[in-house]
Formats: sequence, C-alpha cells, structure tokens
Amino acid sequence: MSESSEAMELLYPIYLNVPMMVSFVATMDGGYSLEKVWKETKNLSGEVAGELEGEAGLPAMVSWLAHASLKASGSVDGKLGKSEESQIVFKHTEASIFIRLRHELRRQGRVISLDACDEEHWQQIPPFSFVEISGQIHRTPINEIVQLSKRLIPIMVQSLPLNKDGNIDISALSQEQINLLATVSIVQAVVADLESSPLSDVIIKHEGQWEKVAVLNLSTNMLPLSDQELLHCGNVRVIGKVTRVLTKKDSINLYRRSVLGIAAQSLSTQWVESFKSMPDVNIKLESPTVEYPAVEILPMAIYV
Repeated sequence: MSESSEAMELLYPIYLNVPMMVSFVATMDGGYSLEKVWKETKNLSGEVAGELEGEAGLPAMVSWLAHASLKASGSVDGKLGKSEESQIVFKHTEASIFIRLRHELRRQGRVISLDACDEEHWQQIPPFSFVEISGQIHRTPINEIVQLSKRLIPIMVQSLPLNKDGNIDISALSQEQINLLATVSIVQAVVADLESSPLSDVIIKHEGQWEKVAVLNLSTNMLPLSDQELLHCGNVRVIGKVTRVLTKKDSINLYRRSVLGIAAQSLSTQWVESFKSMPDVNIKLESPTVEYPAVEILPMAIYV
C-alpha cells in the first residue's frame, strides 16, 4: 500500500476482530505476514553478505517496519576476520497492522465518519460500508442486570435463613423472600443464556451537534462479557461495517440476545426495584430499545 501524506495516528485497540482485519489486509495487499527475516552471513574469507527473506514475500503495508529499519542501517557489505551467521526478525503486532489498515482505508476515502453525518445525509449511508464513530460505551439493560446480579446475588442470598445443614430454610422464608428466590433463578438463566451467546450487544452514544447511537455486535470469543468492563474507559472510537441503518420506523430490542426475551425485559424492572432497597446502590438502566437515528455495526476495532 502506498503511503499517505496524512500523519499516521498511534492507536491502541481495546477490542480487535483479528479475522476481519486479516481478511481485509490480505485482500488489499495480496497476502500478509507478521514477520520478515534479515539474515547476515559472514564467510571464512571475510566477505559479509546481507539477505532479506520473507514468507512468500511481504506486502508493503505489513513489511513497512522492517523496510524502514533496514534503510536506516546502511550498507552491510564489508570485510571481517571471522565467519558467523546472524538473523534479525522484524515483527508486526496485530495492533500495528490494524493501525496501518485504518490509515490506508482513510487515505482511500473508504471510511464514512458518522460523527460528521447530519440528518440530511443519514439515510444516504451505503449498506455494508466502513464507518467510524466516537463516543462513550454503555451497557445494554440486560447486560447491566447481568453485571449487577453477579455482584449482588451472593449478598442477597446470604441474608436468607439457613437450616442446620447450611442450606436455605425454605419453610422459614417470607413470601417476599420466596419471590426473590424465584427471580434469582430466572436471572441466573438469563446470565447463562448471554454467556453462551456468540454475540453481545453494547451501545455507543455520540453526543455531538446531532446525537446518534450505534449498536455494536461484539464477539464474545474475542471479548467475553466478564472482560467488557475494559470498554468503559471514557471516549473511544469504533470502526467497522454497517449492517443496518435505522429509519424512523425501525427499532432494535436490546433484550434480543436472550431467548427469554420479553420475560427478561419485564424482569428488569422488578430486579432493579429489589436492588434499590440495598444501601448505596444506585441503578439507572438504558432504554430497552434503540431508535432513529441509529445504526448497527459489526466492529473491526474499538480503540483509543
């Protein structure tokens, strides 16, 4: 890939869909490799020879780091008094490849900035295009309930009466406590449901001149629910492929990742009310539906 006059940004990906990224790099550059090898052989006669090798040759974008280092090293031909062979391996990381891919996509004008989109241009966003949006990540209501449940259910269960065997004494429970146990069982089923799903939804809100929202479909193989706290670090940027642009008639139900669906949605209100009785617990859930102006994105990266 050719170099752009625009300075390359130093970015740090918090979430990176490596298979997606590799597919685009390989397509644009005719293949890719994470490393390139510099071999230096010094023979008995004192001649020094340098040779650059790679795995079936490296594309310009991926091998840029190695090329830059070699150009700075000067000539390797000369005379030495002993014989030896040395090897230097120049390696890219997945993050450094992402930085260069994003740079090249922007240079070619393939990335649409949703931050700059107003209402007039919103419906003109082409399907399946590359987009970029900035803002703060928020949990969906069902994910918020899951996180709270993991922390608070053990505390709530400890307050229930126990029998001499150390188990919950069902006969000593009040009706309120019986209802609590039933709710706990449903919540635990929702938690197991979400943790087994290959996708997890989070939302990013852009609070610019024209506010907009994006629903991000994250791979739980790459970022499990337990690790999604990493995304809550202030303002972030997202780049990925648009899978849906909502019209004024459309909406996305944020409880869709659970087979319990509507049951989970009605449960949230009851569950939040039970948490409110606990001291120092302040809960505010996001709206259960996302509406216009909004998009759905399969993210390649979430980064700062």
